[in-house]
Amino acid sequence: MAAEALTEGLNVPVPAKLVGAGLSGTKADAGLSQTDRNAPSLPLEALPALPIASEMFRAFNECGLRYGIIQDLASLQDGLAGRDDLDVLLDKHDYAAFCSIVSKLHGCRGVSLSCYDNVCAGREDWFLPDFSHGRYLHLDMHIGLRVGWEFRKRYPVFDYATITRWEPICVDGVSIPVVSPEDEIRIAIARFAFRAWALPWRQWITVGYAWRDQFARLPFPSSEQSVDVVEYMFAGGKAVSCRFVQDADGLVVHRGDLARLRRAIREVCGFTGRYEIADAGIHLARKTTYLALRSLQHLMPGRFPPKRRPAAGGFVVALIGPDGMGKSTQAERLTQIFRWKFGCAQAYVGTGDGNGWWLRKALQTLVFPHRRRLKSLVQHNNDNSLSRNWSKGGFVAAALALWAVLIAFERYAVVKRAHRWATRGLIVICDRWPQAICRGYLDGPTIPPHLFSIPGLSALARLEQRLYQKMTECRPHLTLHLVSDFAVSEQRKPGEIRKEAFDARLSLMAELRSKDKNILTIDASAGIEAVGQELFRHIWLSL
Repeated sequence: MAAEALTEGLNVPVPAKLVGAGLSGTKADAGLSQTDRNAPSLPLEALPALPIASEMFRAFNECGLRYGIIQDLASLQDGLAGRDDLDVLLDKHDYAAFCSIVSKLHGCRGVSLSCYDNVCAGREDWFLPDFSHGRYLHLDMHIGLRVGWEFRKRYPVFDYATITRWEPICVDGVSIPVVSPEDEIRIAIARFAFRAWALPWRQWITVGYAWRDQFARLPFPSSEQSVDVVEYMFAGGKAVSCRFVQDADGLVVHRGDLARLRRAIREVCGFTGRYEIADAGIHLARKTTYLALRSLQHLMPGRFPPKRRPAAGGFVVALIGPDGMGKSTQAERLTQIFRWKFGCAQAYVGTGDGNGWWLRKALQTLVFPHRRRLKSLVQHNNDNSLSRNWSKGGFVAAALALWAVLIAFERYAVVKRAHRWATRGLIVICDRWPQAICRGYLDGPTIPPHLFSIPGLSALARLEQRLYQKMTECRPHLTLHLVSDFAVSEQRKPGEIRKEAFDARLSLMAELRSKDKNILTIDASAGIEAVGQELFRHIWLSL
């Protein structure tokens, strides 16, 4: 490696360039601790920022919040567009004002399990919705920036006062303070110091892979003939410098300097002795738990709490409407949107092409081509003939009754599972939801009424009715009705449903809304994006 050859045997970097000196525990230079208002704005042309981002930062500036973005500009663009996290460092005294602002913007706080790496004091997940785009921002908010092992970030080294300089950027006419390159490299090297690894005989450690993104803006051009130095000033006048070299492979840092930096950080935070061994052990235990839990979540979805959930807990949403209203499409879109940062699952309560029991789907594949003839056999056999002898129609009627009970049990299992997932913290998007007031429509009971008088079949009919009554008592937290006219359904799914059946479903939905005033209606005749944004808005405001 070129850097290894350049720095071999080097103890004191004579031609080294000083990157910056930070203060941990003492106030930085008053002339540099605030945002440089006269500094030129960094160019971020054609930034695809969500409107809620500029609205939020404008509110921060008007309220006088002391805050700044502590991430490289490349990921900042994705963060402002709602495709990545936004790392925000906030002054502790402005926390109450921050909560007030994001609450007015319908912000929601996320809660994570303690075994994950992003759970530490002074750090919170906040999410702000952008209803005009049907997306949300993720704010990775830090009161004090902690460093340490990936699953053991216990050392608070940086806070707002320790950042020596902020550089403003302009996004949609709003000035946003971003950490300077000098402070960015100080923070990145302090983080890397606890995660560095190399062979024992190597004096210089290469910063590679994802860590290269932490050095997107170096404070000066690369020089192959000099060693650069980043300096840290701690409480009590203790100074630590860390040497690094830029080469074709990226960045290499001196191993001994990283070790001294780790010891200094631990001493400043009040941890001396064998805490390094304890940190490694706790990190290993938490990472093992994390990997095991993630593996179990993939093998058994919904059986374990998700990585992150809304602070108010899980939530069950049901999308109901006639065929052609876009229920399945919207359920998939909403699941993708919320699954970006929250635990989210999709449930299907119908008997169509969605997920279901393999036994029911196998039988349905066999019977589906003959369904009309089988129903005709049942309808043309009157009650007396069925009760006197088991004719061909009688056997078909019994089979259909058993089929209806099988579907009822499957739907009951899906409904109960959806609520179990919600108690574990998941947002559950349900395509359809059973009702018990009308047979044959909107996933209600399907055994015909004239079979109730037959001794054997009446027991099955009562069992089916009892299951649907239990499902009715187990209501979703939010029910959304997708409504439109028949022309829209016919255009999207030609021949899927007759107008009489379509009108019967709309009439039944109106009856359901008269019984439950909390059911909301959505005009499904608009485009997919417009309907999705409206659904997203109602779900978010109900979380």
